Amino acid sequence: MSNLRINLDDLLHARTVESERIEFKATWDRKVTGYQVLKTICAFANDLRRHGSGYVILGVAEKDGRADLPPRGLSPEQLDDASKWISGNCRRIVPRYVPRISHEEVDGRSILVVWVPASETPPHQAPDGDKGDRKYWVRIDQRTVDAQHSGLLTQLLNQSAVVPWDARAAEGATVDDLSETLVREHLRASGSALVEEPDARTIYRKMDIVRRINDYEVPRNVGLLFFSREPGRWFSGARIETSILRSGASGDVLEEKDFRGGLAEQVRACLAYLRREVIGSAIHKPANGVRASRRPSYPEEALREVLVNALYHRGYDEGSPHTTLVRITSDRIDIRSTPGPVAGVGRDALVREATPKLVPPRNPRVGELFKEIGLAEKRLTGLDKVYKAMERNGSPPPEFYFDEERTFFQATLHAHAWRSAAAAIREAGELRAVGRPEEALAKLETAWRAHRDSLVLAEEFVRQCVALGDLDRAEPVVGTNLHLATDIERPDVVVPWLEALIADGQRERAQRFLEGQSSRLSAREAVGAAIVARRLRDEDLAARLFNAAGPVILDDPRALLESGQNKLWLAVKAHREGHASDNLRLLEDARALLERLLGMDAAPRRHAWAWRELGRVRRWLREPASAVDEAYANAIRLAPDETKFREERG
Repeated sequence: MSNLRINLDDLLHARTVESERIEFKATWDRKVTGYQVLKTICAFANDLRRHGSGYVILGVAEKDGRADLPPRGLSPEQLDDASKWISGNCRRIVPRYVPRISHEEVDGRSILVVWVPASETPPHQAPDGDKGDRKYWVRIDQRTVDAQHSGLLTQLLNQSAVVPWDARAAEGATVDDLSETLVREHLRASGSALVEEPDARTIYRKMDIVRRINDYEVPRNVGLLFFSREPGRWFSGARIETSILRSGASGDVLEEKDFRGGLAEQVRACLAYLRREVIGSAIHKPANGVRASRRPSYPEEALREVLVNALYHRGYDEGSPHTTLVRITSDRIDIRSTPGPVAGVGRDALVREATPKLVPPRNPRVGELFKEIGLAEKRLTGLDKVYKAMERNGSPPPEFYFDEERTFFQATLHAHAWRSAAAAIREAGELRAVGRPEEALAKLETAWRAHRDSLVLAEEFVRQCVALGDLDRAEPVVGTNLHLATDIERPDVVVPWLEALIADGQRERAQRFLEGQSSRLSAREAVGAAIVARRLRDEDLAARLFNAAGPVILDDPRALLESGQNKLWLAVKAHREGHASDNLRLLEDARALLERLLGMDAAPRRHAWAWRELGRVRRWLREPASAVDEAYANAIRLAPDETKFREERG
């Protein structure tokens, strides 16, 4: 039966355990390997870096800091000798320390795994060889070193005076307060073979979540945090409180929900709630139009990391009674825990790609259990993972903050712009519904200034400006739009704004804009602007804009009709000015556009007008009367209420 609470394959590949917490030994012999193992056991027991535990693996070689698999293995004789020698010689560690020894099998070969939980009675000394002096050994990176020779003895002695809070015995609790069901769920989640052990008390001891006091066992604090149904009975801050502030016309509506139970249960339940109520997603189409993808308002990977980080590094003793707070607004999530970071963690450690100092964590055993089930990252990798997840999602970078007195720590994730836009539009709609249109417009304007790359916000803001007749207020959005590179990136604001100017009698202003900005319009905007130019009776400008739109008009029935009509007007002008060749060219161009439209699927009335314009072209080109009559007959059939068609047919 395995004595390991973690999955052996994960251990060998350093998936849930940092490589500096693992020592590989390819073979076994008493004189050399034996004393190396003894010193490393002493170092892991002293736990200078507050890792919580370490592992010595015999029968597996090391290659580039990793296990060289398949393992060489140990013979039955070596396995038996190593087990007995290590057990017997651990008496030479002072104060005495007894690790957990487990016989394991990998690829049909036997190996020995020595699990070394952090000691409750450090500092320890172990002999430097068979007849060497005892020394204080510590683990630095992947090396076991003499603490005194390395200048670390004072730190070790000072640190050893205080046992980490999560490793201490829980006062007032009994082993019966642990839930066997939760413990076995954890073992299944970690892939540990220990789940097959039938006796719960044996499992608790092998997992090191209980401690013997005199002649009975009591849970450790970490055991109650993870494996009791209600840790809050002993630790008042051991729960997550979420609040969602939904702003609307009636003010902030607060939706509150608490998450209790073991820490892993809290994380999973809270994430499921946020996934359902907050994360959401929207389709993002990149500028090149090659591939669309879904963008969540918050990447779950980042959200999980900051939530677990809050539970991992917070305090749970009597001095930290406050719960972990998760506050959600329309554009951000704040996760706050108390107290702030341990001494030695500065603000420079919270920036992207920082190399933070190796300082002992507040709750090393909490971190171990989170890592074993894949909820926490290896040490010093979590924050950078958050930065990368937010960047991949196209979201603003995260923010991390703690006050000067280190009374709290807060992580802030900003929503992807689409969520902020959706929330602002929804709230503005609620304000308009209760007769507060100016407040609705102000909310949209504020949201757009915060997210100037949001198409939907720009379009909705301009639409509401037009509805209220506040066209000056919309102009900055229209101007910003002109700096965007492609049609896909640009909101549809230029043409609606120009049309509103004309409707408001500001024809000269619309004319000046078109004359000054026509070269900066995208192809799609040029089509709409050309139609606006026709409303201004500036057919020459309209022609330039239709030409600027290029092939875009060929697939747009309205653009084909408007461009064909514009060419007819220019043809009439050329005829009046005596330019026969230009007149003929423009009429032929108009015919090509109109015939293309008639071959497309379009509204009957649009086809009716195309037939009418084609009738005029045929007449001016002096085609047979039957061809002209056919065109007008089709126009009248499709739009019988248009009296002009009958009058022109004659």
